[in-house]
Amino acid sequence: MAPLSATRSLALCCLFATALSLGSSFSKVVLRDNGYEGVVIAIEDRVPSSKCQEIIQGLEDVVRAASSTIFVATRGRANFRSVRVLVPSSWNVALCPSLGDLQSTRGETWDGADLRVTQGRHPRHGPRPWTLHTKGCGQTGDYISLGHDLLLSNDTIINGRLLAHEWLQYRYGVFEETGWVENPVHPAYYRASDGQWRPNACANVELSPNPSCHPHNASCPFRIEQGDSPQLTKSFMAFPELPSVKELCDEGSHNREAPTRHNLLCDGKSAWEVMRASPDFQNNRNVEGGLRESEVTFQYVRPRNPRIVLLIDDTNVMNVQKRWDFMRKAVRKLVTYDVPDGYGIGLVVFNSIPSTKYPMTILTDGITREKVGSSLPRNPSREDEHKRCIICGVREALKLIQQDGIGGHIVMVTAGSGLVEESEASETAQLLLEAHVVLHAIIYPLAEKYPTPNGGLETLAARSGGNTFVVRDEGIGADSKLSMYYNLLDSFYHALLSASGQSALPVKVHSAEHPGGRVPISEGSFMMDPTLGTDTVFAIFYYDVTHVGNQVHLVSPHGQVIDTANMQNEDGNINMITVRLVEAQVTPGLWRYKVENRADSHQALYVQVTSRPRLQPRVPSVKVRTWINPSLGVVNASDISKPLALYAEVRVGLMGVEGAKVIAMLTRLGYTNNGTQYPPLEVQLFDNGLTSPDMTKGDGVYSRFVPGLVSGKYSIIVNVEGKIDDSDFARRSRLGIVDVIGTLPKRDVLPPAHVVDLRAALLPDTVNQVAFTWTAPGGDIDYGTADRYVVMASNNQLDLLEGGGTLLEDWPAPLASPAIQQHTVLWKEYETVSYVSLYAVDEEGNTGGFSNIVSVYVPAPPTTTVAPPSKAPPLLSANTSAVKEGTSAPVLAALDTHQLAVIFGCVGGFIVVVAVIVCYCAASHRHHRKAAAAKKAHEVPDAYSINVTVASKGVDFAEGKEKDGIKKEYISPVESWSASQLLSNHQDGKRSSMSGRSDNNSDHSASTKKSYGGSSEPNDFYGEANQYHYQHAGYPDHYPAQSDGYPTPTEGFPNDNYPPPSEARSYMSSQPSDSFLSVSCDLLPSTHGPPAYAAYPSYDSSLRSGKVPPPIPPKPKVLYTPEPYMYDTQSLDPHSSTPSVASEKRVRNVTMV
Repeated sequence: MAPLSATRSLALCCLFATALSLGSSFSKVVLRDNGYEGVVIAIEDRVPSSKCQEIIQGLEDVVRAASSTIFVATRGRANFRSVRVLVPSSWNVALCPSLGDLQSTRGETWDGADLRVTQGRHPRHGPRPWTLHTKGCGQTGDYISLGHDLLLSNDTIINGRLLAHEWLQYRYGVFEETGWVENPVHPAYYRASDGQWRPNACANVELSPNPSCHPHNASCPFRIEQGDSPQLTKSFMAFPELPSVKELCDEGSHNREAPTRHNLLCDGKSAWEVMRASPDFQNNRNVEGGLRESEVTFQYVRPRNPRIVLLIDDTNVMNVQKRWDFMRKAVRKLVTYDVPDGYGIGLVVFNSIPSTKYPMTILTDGITREKVGSSLPRNPSREDEHKRCIICGVREALKLIQQDGIGGHIVMVTAGSGLVEESEASETAQLLLEAHVVLHAIIYPLAEKYPTPNGGLETLAARSGGNTFVVRDEGIGADSKLSMYYNLLDSFYHALLSASGQSALPVKVHSAEHPGGRVPISEGSFMMDPTLGTDTVFAIFYYDVTHVGNQVHLVSPHGQVIDTANMQNEDGNINMITVRLVEAQVTPGLWRYKVENRADSHQALYVQVTSRPRLQPRVPSVKVRTWINPSLGVVNASDISKPLALYAEVRVGLMGVEGAKVIAMLTRLGYTNNGTQYPPLEVQLFDNGLTSPDMTKGDGVYSRFVPGLVSGKYSIIVNVEGKIDDSDFARRSRLGIVDVIGTLPKRDVLPPAHVVDLRAALLPDTVNQVAFTWTAPGGDIDYGTADRYVVMASNNQLDLLEGGGTLLEDWPAPLASPAIQQHTVLWKEYETVSYVSLYAVDEEGNTGGFSNIVSVYVPAPPTTTVAPPSKAPPLLSANTSAVKEGTSAPVLAALDTHQLAVIFGCVGGFIVVVAVIVCYCAASHRHHRKAAAAKKAHEVPDAYSINVTVASKGVDFAEGKEKDGIKKEYISPVESWSASQLLSNHQDGKRSSMSGRSDNNSDHSASTKKSYGGSSEPNDFYGEANQYHYQHAGYPDHYPAQSDGYPTPTEGFPNDNYPPPSEARSYMSSQPSDSFLSVSCDLLPSTHGPPAYAAYPSYDSSLRSGKVPPPIPPKPKVLYTPEPYMYDTQSLDPHSSTPSVASEKRVRNVTMV
């Protein structure tokens, strides 16, 4: 049979999708002549039968009230007509006369019901109805749920209105048109364009805020009574409890500016616009007011145990290796151990013609199970596989099911790759639909190395509500690997799970393969949570019994070692050894096991652990439900707008489990070009409510898109780990097969995800600092990193909705999804409402959708605050958010250029003024000194040798002590110079050096420094060496904390890349001392200040002195020819502690006293 082309595959999908036009794989509701038919309501088995009469009466009253409300809200276009109610099996007509003619179910199940009536209350909604909606705007949801207590109350009209509100959301994908308290994205109030606070709702009249609290407070609720607004008639999606509100907002009355959940998910369209686009009303179907309201009829049905027909392929393809042997063992295991009591089982084999091997039989005891389980022929037929007639086998299976009513399940096992001719698939689908029978397909084995996607069988099963599972063909020589046998058992288990429901079968806690030929002892572990413990079975599957050694030990969480030698039960007919644990033995926690593994290198042992919930009604068990979208399991790789979406619902009772780790493993079937199997693709699912695709945060539904899959068949397994009451749990679910057809685009065309949680708030204790927070969307939907953000602002929200507005620049680069980003802006527009929205762009230029729109309103600053200049731009970016630069490492951006220029200009002007004043004072001082020296030039001193002790001015030393490295120094007469020598040396030094810097004590020429070493002390003008954090209004003192609704930055403020000064010093010289005669005017080194100053080169600190030279004693009046001063060799020694003349660059003015 030739493979189906992509075109034929798409045509087959379209054919099967006609009955699934609303996108639900379970709901069979149709709107015909303005009436809903096929509505299914299921009542949970735990609802007490003692109140069944009151519950039935309350249910009928509430549904009729809801029908009338829906009829008015849809302008006469829809209401309930026929409803089927699935009641618990314990209810009967004697207890509930209202049940009337109680019939058996025709395929109605709890999982497939449109409305579920539960025994308990939802932790958030209580008994009120609520909708699980995991799809987008305009699509049908998953189900509606309400507590049975609601049906026992007397508020029939209000409860009916609440149910009608949820039905419109469930059926048409419209959402709440009002806000909530403490919700930062959909608040109870919002700032309107005129600056006033308005209730966040869609209404036909103006609503007033709550007078008891300020709308600015996020905890301020919006309350409205019927008497407050008697003219209020819209919108029913906002105020379902007000009797006067009966209509939906349409184009003329819809408030697009309100930040409601409906506006966000439906792109600002009104609820009536979305509903009119539904298939219920397209092409003038069910026109307005065409008919009068229908009378609602109820039919009560009781569940019956499922009837299942095993339909087994009996062609020559099963003769290869151990395929048929494994098939017989797997059927025996399923019938003997797995199918619950009371279930009906029949067995049919087919090739070119079908043959019934065992008629439909109710399993009641071990003898019956053994007869049915061993009814397969010992050997398969030799008929060629190409003569296989699938529709023939289905017809024979339907005969067995229809002998006792309608409704049931067919589990078909066939070899090949699931290819079905288009005509055969279409006819088979119609037969299943009319019989209300669900088909589950198992492709055993998948013999093709390069299987063709969407051969037709998978879509046929999905169309009926079933799944498809695949078992790889693995073998060596004449042997098939044990993995084939165990995967066939696992496929049977999940097919039976789909037919019976989760409560009927034990939970598969653990399964693991332990290859042979590696280690003598195989070890593993499994987690037992507190909800499990009844009928716990530890099982080992083997190819040959000799592959299992004598040692099989279990170790409890408390370390107790259980030797199972006397607890084992061996069944050679199905190659299984089991160990059963009583409930008292099963301690919650991590269990470990050790099994002696003697399997061959090409075989293995498989270990499996199953358990049932404990018999404690008050302890709800953990349940995991998984599914995919599209529901038919066919994804077109060429259509990037509809990628594969994976879902996993994790609940404990009615409460969604938050914080679980949900990992989906996607494995492409077949082999690579080098003959190896494809490695699995690991995808983590999230419950984040970012609508890509997860719709609601914290509801226990984890989901994610999986784009970029190439054409092929994929099997999917979902592993769940989480906590309940501080105890760990683990679950595993097998989703079945997904077919990917078409070809991926040659270039990247996937856009970034849509940002839906953008928030803005004025930071506390600031005048105009506005913090924006959002979740990074990713480059390809929510994978990777986008390239940049485009941020638009406008004073008119409609401008943003239509793609207009002003571009805001200097926003941070995107982080990797799903990181939280924050950005702070200095907002320069006061007393004006502005609107901001953003979208991400990837490296290829693909753009994501516009984010939710946030409003920004900054009150005018106090009168004492200087208003910003009018020429300043309205928005200045402080950019305090984490961004990536260069190596993509998160850093904090600096102030912008405009701010730095203003600051450094002010500092530079101040330094210039101070420098001019200091130079003027120094020059004046030198002038006065020269005059005083000339006046005393001819005076004769009393002595030629004077001992002088000198200290800096203003410093007192204790007697006999040293202070700051300054010691007593003396000058001998031979070191005294004449005035002419000093002046001559001064002129020579002036010609050969220039002053480069100054310090507190001034610098001296090489000659006067000859006997004065040391260094100067640091000046504290700049304070601590590490304190230079440049302060500016752009760096707020407070960042929004978690209590403020915003995450705090991950890093502190930067040092603006200013290196800490190696030596803090003043740019002003100290006051001139009486003991020295020179002051130099120098510039501030740039290493100690803002980067606007150029840095001097490094210099030798030994040129600086911490001592003040003593005064030069006068010499006697002797007439002689002065000889030039000769520098000694020590002064030129580079290793000398005294600075040399060559290294001195100071200017010195010295006058003989």
